[in-house]
Amino acid sequence: MWTEALSGRDPAAVEAIDRFCLSLGSAAGDLALAQGASAVVIAGGLGLKLADRLPRSGFYGRFIAKGRYQGMMEAMPIKLITHPQPGLYGAAAAFAEQHEP
Repeated sequence: MWTEALSGRDPAAVEAIDRFCLSLGSAAGDLALAQGASAVVIAGGLGLKLADRLPRSGFYGRFIAKGRYQGMMEAMPIKLITHPQPGLYGAAAAFAEQHEP
């Protein structure tokens, strides 16, 4: 489904991805607000697959649509990690830092 949706070949798959991005924006905004976050980071395979689609979707509009908190949400940075193995990269960086000569 991902390939068909991201390439635009299957209209139903494109609609599913668009709806997913809207839902992700709402959920990410709700969680960030509820947890008092200062930023949001989307990582892993999801971030990599949606890197081109997410900025053009309704994600941001749903993320900031939090009523009287909209101004606060607009000021909150949203980062998208597109490295294919962010956990492995982070672990290697931590190891290198601990074992510097």
